[in-house]
Amino acid sequence: MAGKNEIVYWAENEAEAVVVIAKLKEAGIEATMVRESYGAMNSLSFGILGEIGISVAGDAVERAEAVILSWDDDLEDDEDPEASEGEASVDL
Repeated sequence: MAGKNEIVYWAENEAEAVVVIAKLKEAGIEATMVRESYGAMNSLSFGILGEIGISVAGDAVERAEAVILSWDDDLEDDEDPEASEGEASVDL
C-alpha cells in the first residue's frame, strides 16, 4: 500500500534510532521515528515503553529491511574476529 508508513525496526533507545534513521537516509530511504506515547510523554528512554519504531513508506519496506539485514551480517562478522581463524588453543 503506497503512501502508508510501516515500522521496519524497533530501536531500544533514541541513540540507536538516530543511527538507524541516518543509515537508512544514507541508502536513499526516508525514515521517521514513531514513539510509544506513554514512554515519550514520561521521558522513558529504555525498556518496552522506551522503544522507538522506525517507519518507512510502504513502497520502501523491502529495501529498508534489506539494508537493515545487511548491517546484521556486518555486525556478526565483526563480533568475533577469531571465529574465522579456528579454535584458539589454551595451554594448561
